[in-house]
Amino acid sequence: MRFLAFILILATFFYSSCRSVSNVAMSSTESISTQQKAKSSKELKLFLQAENARLADEAPSAIALYNDFIKEYKHNATAHYNLARLQLQKSDRINAEKNALKAFKLDKDNHFFEEFYIKTLMANRKSKKAEEAYTHILSKYPNVVEYRYGKAVLHVITSEYQKAIQEFDLLEKQMGFDEDIVTQKKNLYLRMGDYSSAIHEIRKLKGNEFGTPKYDIMIADIYEENNQSEKAKEIYTQIEKEYPYDPMAQVALARYYLDGENKPGYNQYMKLVMGNKNLDVEKKIAIILPTLRKLESDSLEREEIIGMAKIISDESPTNQDALSLYADVLYFSKKNDEALKAYQKLLVFNEHKFNTWSQIISIFSESQLHDSVIYYSKKCQNLFPNNAVPSFYAGISHLQLKQTDSAIVWLEKAADSKSDNDLLNTQVLSSLGDAYNTAKLFSKSDSCFEAALILQPNEASTLNNYAYYLSLRKEKLEIAEQMSKKSLMLQPQSKSFLDTYGWILFQQGNYKEALIYIQKSIDADGQGDGTLYEHLGDVYYKLNEVEKAKLNWLKAKELGEQSPLLLKKINEGIYYE
Repeated sequence: MRFLAFILILATFFYSSCRSVSNVAMSSTESISTQQKAKSSKELKLFLQAENARLADEAPSAIALYNDFIKEYKHNATAHYNLARLQLQKSDRINAEKNALKAFKLDKDNHFFEEFYIKTLMANRKSKKAEEAYTHILSKYPNVVEYRYGKAVLHVITSEYQKAIQEFDLLEKQMGFDEDIVTQKKNLYLRMGDYSSAIHEIRKLKGNEFGTPKYDIMIADIYEENNQSEKAKEIYTQIEKEYPYDPMAQVALARYYLDGENKPGYNQYMKLVMGNKNLDVEKKIAIILPTLRKLESDSLEREEIIGMAKIISDESPTNQDALSLYADVLYFSKKNDEALKAYQKLLVFNEHKFNTWSQIISIFSESQLHDSVIYYSKKCQNLFPNNAVPSFYAGISHLQLKQTDSAIVWLEKAADSKSDNDLLNTQVLSSLGDAYNTAKLFSKSDSCFEAALILQPNEASTLNNYAYYLSLRKEKLEIAEQMSKKSLMLQPQSKSFLDTYGWILFQQGNYKEALIYIQKSIDADGQGDGTLYEHLGDVYYKLNEVEKAKLNWLKAKELGEQSPLLLKKINEGIYYE
């Protein structure tokens, strides 16, 4: 029954929009001819076919049917209107405007048609015509607030702010106080740089909503943005007196004191914010997060922030976000032992949060606790089998423990995970190259390094390690020299990179240059590295300074180098490869 009623309404709308070309008047007693009835029946049938397609969301078919319809029945306003709606829906804005205008011209008393015509003008960015159309429709319907509001918004879009304000003023007279209208005017005055008028509008808002500091804060912000610090100070002093326990006021005052580099005032209000029972944990976390940037620079500030994070965590001991924030603050403050306990507590609440596992693994890795890294990495990998990070960490730790075969297994697993992070993929491939080299699988090692450099051509450690391994094998020395030189350009003070370049020069027989770079490597914080002194001894031997060679070999031994080859060099005073 509802569908039948809809069809009857639609038919009425359809007939009311038709215009007879002949415009022949009939008396109530005259009957419609059979021919006219047939024609009307055909017109209605074709219209309903098009409309049914539109209602069934078959837009292409509906557009085609309506286009065919208006070719035969050009004076049907509803058909033009429906076609325009379909065309605008399909972003055919030009034709939508043409048909919307046709519908409006055919039935100028239908305000729906005029509204939609304005919409198509807006879509085609014809602001002047849209303004004229709004003026016209308002002349007929001056009390329809939607039209006045639409005209005001049009002026905002075209940056005619004064005209927009005039329309909003008329709306305000018509409707009385309306927060949205006042807010719009305030924003427009701010765009125009008319700060006193903007403040006047804000005071109107404040007068209609008592008991909140938000409007005073708005006014203070305007004064601050315009370097009127004394006026801003007056407002904030007033806020302190009127709203001592309001969380919004406390947050604003904390920010004010932070911007003014008043640390005691900032810390005082941040503590009040953190302990305010009327502010939920999520908001407190959002407030404290921007202060984390201070953790690296200010040790006193760091302790204050840790204290604030602890207040939030203690207040909501079962809130994972609060505990996570506290753990992160401890971690970034380099309090790894305390951070580790907090992260491990988080795992009890939720073991399916990857970031928690990642932070735990990072802490153990930084502490060189490789067995713990492997333990947690393997548990994490079971929960997140497609994530390359835990496999990578496990592989690196096995490599550090000289468990080469296990390292290869885990690093191959990390490589197979195909992360979207090119930097991680580069590190995985480079580490796998290290592992393959240790296992003397040189062809696989080279392939990994080359694949890593395709992903990150300027990754200095990858360039250095690949170059060093090639130099040990005395292979592709020219390529190795180029890679090593590039790594030095990227990190000129790296002792390892300086040593690699010196060692490549040594393998090329350029002993004088090699001496310079290996000595630079020792000078660059390499005094505790036995390998560097062994290399320096090798260079001196090739330069026929045997005594200096022996002294440096002995120095390498004192620093912990115990390879059979080094001991043979020392015992026999002869260089061995």
